[in-house]
Amino acid sequence: MPAARIIGLPSSGVKTLRRVDYSTERNGLETLTETYTIRTADRATLQPTFNAPHTSFSKNSTLYPRMVVENFNIRAQDGDISELTVTFVGLTSTSGLPGALIKVLPAPPKVVYQVEYLSSQTESELIASATVLTRMPVTINGTVMPYNRPFTTNSDNSRSFYGYTYSTTEATRRGLFLVCTVVFAEYNIIY
Repeated sequence: MPAARIIGLPSSGVKTLRRVDYSTERNGLETLTETYTIRTADRATLQPTFNAPHTSFSKNSTLYPRMVVENFNIRAQDGDISELTVTFVGLTSTSGLPGALIKVLPAPPKVVYQVEYLSSQTESELIASATVLTRMPVTINGTVMPYNRPFTTNSDNSRSFYGYTYSTTEATRRGLFLVCTVVFAEYNIIY
């Protein structure tokens, strides 16, 4: 009896793209999952490195320069083939950033705004821009923020401000972008 032959077995050193899945998170960050068929013997040479650009690894007909490898998984199958699943994270657009998400967190007697957005800043740049007296900006990534009162000069030449200022920042690196969560709280400053 002749041996069974698997049709479509990739050549040595070749990955064959089988499926592409796409998703978007609420903050606008996009995930692209590509599934390849490879020879099991080639897995060490075909597996990607973390943060490898989509443009240099993918066999997809459309390449995205702002997406990089976040994870990969290799699952061995029968017949010296394996399934290589690669997850890319980033943005499929060539420029710009998605709008910010604004949440209102009632904290009587104050109002607190929690803002989640993507940033192309480095961690150091983000920390340097967030100081205690930093006022809530007018916009973040094109999203108009709630109204914030201006500084006023008092009769004794001191300045006062009653409005929303920076409270805390949290950021997680996902590929080329930081997912930032910033909290702005009502504050009364006289200086």
